[in-house]
Amino acid sequence: MKRLVLIAILGLMAWSAYSQGYMRSKFVVEGDYSRTEKFQFQAQLGFNCRFDSGNGVNVGYQAGPGKHSFNLAYQIGTDGFTDHDFAYIENRYLYRRFTSYGLQEFNGMLTLGYRNLHWNFQLGLCNRYIAEVPLRKNGGEGVIFEPMNVVFNIEGNLFDQNHPWNIGGGISNYREFIIERVTLFYYTLHGYYDINDQWRLLGEAGLHPSGVLNLSAQYNGFFFNLGVTYKH
Repeated sequence: MKRLVLIAILGLMAWSAYSQGYMRSKFVVEGDYSRTEKFQFQAQLGFNCRFDSGNGVNVGYQAGPGKHSFNLAYQIGTDGFTDHDFAYIENRYLYRRFTSYGLQEFNGMLTLGYRNLHWNFQLGLCNRYIAEVPLRKNGGEGVIFEPMNVVFNIEGNLFDQNHPWNIGGGISNYREFIIERVTLFYYTLHGYYDINDQWRLLGEAGLHPSGVLNLSAQYNGFFFNLGVTYKH
């Protein structure tokens, strides 16, 4: 896992060095509470590269008590209607490992999106594969495969994305390191403040389903995080 993360990060940095665009490095600390797992802290490290063509690549790693997650995604944007109004395709891959349960989860997601200065909409499909650790060669018991689930994301901001500070909110059934079922929602509030041209302070808070391993639950948990990004 650590080698895979390192290779992906180095590859992204090399790509951005020879491309027209910019890269943001991100570090986030998150607190999470649910009736199932109580209160936990976890940390995120991510690299987000955006190119003048509208394309982008994202690599991230998250670690918490008894679980590790790895995220790899890329976006292919169209020329769009204007410079700040365009459609795109996003392909995302997630891997999560739960050491305390002896399970691992693989996710693949493909969405169509539309973004402008204030709004971002996404709708698509994903599949999920959950298996024991170590992975059995012939499958069988202890394996769950969900070939098709619907994913969506709606988020908006008070100001345009070039404003030095912003607040906004959204509703979705997935986040950067987890995909829930279509009936289980995340309700989020987010914001950022640009300290200068390179450093940005960001934060997020919201409600989420409290089940473990995407299982349904009657109660919601809540989370909050705080982090910084550095623009290269």
